[in-house]
Amino acid sequence: MISSVPESHQYLLEDKTKAFANVATSMSNGQPQLTCVWFNTDGEHILFNTMDRAAKFRYLSKNPRVAVLIPDPDNPYKYVQIRGTVEMTKDGAVEHTHALSRKYTGKNFELRTGMERVMYKVKPRRVTVWPPQR
Repeated sequence: MISSVPESHQYLLEDKTKAFANVATSMSNGQPQLTCVWFNTDGEHILFNTMDRAAKFRYLSKNPRVAVLIPDPDNPYKYVQIRGTVEMTKDGAVEHTHALSRKYTGKNFELRTGMERVMYKVKPRRVTVWPPQR
């Protein structure tokens, strides 16, 4: 798991928890934009995925800074917030889409024809949790 996340909140990153991530980006006019996404981790990054025509793709292409909030599905007052920057890649994005779909739905994703998938890797720069750890 991501080493900067305290042990008390590591379970939120595990596939078995099935928590959702709320990803905040900035629109081209500076306004905030927020999206709930499926996610997983490679142990170093938070990973999520979208189509290359999605608003997130446009916004993150211009400004790679994000904030990701992952609340406990059973207690939304307990969460981890990760701020960082994203790297985008199409390599492995289709496979990653299917992996996320299997995590959340138990089956492969139904891909739309003519749309490419993009995988985002969030490199944590700052991690905060609630409740705070002492």
